[in-house]
Order: sequence, then C-alpha cells, then structure tokens
Amino acid sequence: MSLYDDSTYPVRKDIEDIHADQFDQLKTPGTWGTSEQRLTIINEARQSAYHAGTLEKPTNPGIVPNVELSEVARRVVKRLAIAPKDMDQKFYNQAIEDGLTDSQYVEIVGLVARFTCFDIFARGIDIPLRPLPSPTSGPPSQKRPKEAVIEKAWVPTIPNFPEGGEISKVLFGPWQPYIMRGLSLVPDEFTAHFDLEEVQYMPSAHFLEFDYQHHEGLTRPQVEIVAARVSALNECFY
Repeated sequence: MSLYDDSTYPVRKDIEDIHADQFDQLKTPGTWGTSEQRLTIINEARQSAYHAGTLEKPTNPGIVPNVELSEVARRVVKRLAIAPKDMDQKFYNQAIEDGLTDSQYVEIVGLVARFTCFDIFARGIDIPLRPLPSPTSGPPSQKRPKEAVIEKAWVPTIPNFPEGGEISKVLFGPWQPYIMRGLSLVPDEFTAHFDLEEVQYMPSAHFLEFDYQHHEGLTRPQVEIVAARVSALNECFY
C-alpha cells in the first residue's frame, strides 16, 4: 500500500516515494532527538496547528509517544508551526538561554518545516493527514560537525569548500547557496531537505537553466511565480 493510495488526484511517484521515505525515517533516532522525541515534535506541531485552525485533526494520528518535551522546545515548535514569520534573533537567543542548544534548535526547525510540508500537501489533495509511524529505540547520534562556524545566520553553518572541508564537498558538491546551507549544523536535516527539494522543486543541477521544466503541469516561470507569491504571503524575508 502506497502513502497516497486514498488520493483521488494522481500523485507523481517520485513525490510519493520521497514523502514515504521521510515518514519512514521518523522510526529511527535523529541527530539530537530520539525517535520518540522526533515523533512528539511532529505531533506537537500538529496540535498547535489544530488549535490555530490551520489544520484539521487526522482521523488516524498514528503512534503518539508518551514523551514530554521541555517548555522551551514546545515554545519553538509552536512558533514554527503557526507563526514562523515571527521568529527573530531575540526569540532564538531566548530559546538558547532557556536551555535549548543550537543543534537541537536546527533539528527542530528542519523537522517541523518538512512535516508541515507533508501535512499541507495532504490537505491540498483532500486526504487526511498521514499517521505517524511506530518509533524504534536507540540514542541519537549527537554528531556535531566541527567545520560549522557562524557565517550570516544565528546558528553555525558549514561553509562551502574549501573553507568547509571535506564534509562540505560530500554535502554540497562544488557549491550551494547560503539558504540551502542553513540547516547544515545538522547534516542529516540538510540532506533530508535537499533530497526533498530535488523532487518537489527541481534538481539543483538545472537551477540556472531557466527553460528547464521539472513539473509537467507548470513551466519554470510559473513555478517561480507560485513560489514567490507563497513566500510573500508568508512574509519570508528572502
């Protein structure tokens, strides 16, 4: 059974596959959170959206672990879920002062951004939110890249090669724009977002080919107009 079997709209196989794969990744520990904690973060984001009226409750929420997030983690998740445009450096600094690490902050940002995307996708094709999977046990890896430094963001990021060392070549190839490197303090989150954008947006190898068409129903200019309009509505400063 595929992830979107119940959709009356056709869903491209590569989109369904990447979504299913990333839901499956929730079964395993992350970099800074256990599987149970990561699932709890997604559920907390969903609960915030239900109460804000931006999502309907799923008919089958799936596995919701009995894990208590810290107050500061819940605060960050809620702000990300319902008012990300209001996140500023003061909010970030307060989260760090209250006990969240910069790496934990980045992992939470990555998780909520990705799974909000999947929830909005489900809503857009008029199907219930997908149920969360069962967690597995095990500790997070807690691998922090030593190459990460403060560049232009509030959190450290890995620079492009050569400043970013060998890991930058593995993650970014010859070069990645700064906005793509924003989650690189947690390389697994960078990779997950990169893989998702390669499918949902377009392969980065074709980024400067302005006549390249990745989506059957939309030309490249139409894709960029939609992206720009959504960004403007969300008050994205980029």
